[in-house]
Amino acid sequence: MKTLIILIFVSFATAVSIAQEKNIDTNSVSIENFITFIVENYAIKNNVDPASKNITFLIQTQDADLDTESEIVLKQAFKLLSSRLTDDDNISIVTYSGFNGIALKQSSPKDIKKILFVLNNFKSSVKEFHNDGIELAYNYAKENFDENAVNTVVMVRNPNASLSINTYNRASKEPSKKKNNAVLITAMSLLPELLAIIKN
Repeated sequence: MKTLIILIFVSFATAVSIAQEKNIDTNSVSIENFITFIVENYAIKNNVDPASKNITFLIQTQDADLDTESEIVLKQAFKLLSSRLTDDDNISIVTYSGFNGIALKQSSPKDIKKILFVLNNFKSSVKEFHNDGIELAYNYAKENFDENAVNTVVMVRNPNASLSINTYNRASKEPSKKKNNAVLITAMSLLPELLAIIKN
């Protein structure tokens, strides 16, 4: 158990240290509250909030494409986001859990057709699979950091994602040990609490 706690802490501490190094904000929201989150955090642009946004969305996935309910919520949320942001803003979509990779490279939120295509073809939009989607998202946010924008990673947790996640190594296609599967599932369930503790 002690080894498990240490492993979880190191994984998230690494991601948060990357974020702090470049002043990248982190938010975490469950998919059922995602539309409300968009409404509360991304108001229609006005003179009060002129700062550009550079947002990396980190979405929890299953082994396959999105389930119907999750796809509908994400599509509605991104349509709403598209109406509230401008061409001066940028969004990216990275996946974690079921499969890890970059589904949408940095794009304008106004390119809604491109965004919806990615959501319709979620897994096939990932060109290269990685071992750790969370670390990938923070590294990607760091590489695409915009000094003139508010840089944020938004983690979208999806309880509809299957808990029977096949955690084999995506890069080498070699099976992982069952112990690693337990670590990953536990990490996903503890993530909101860990982020809250680390940020405070």
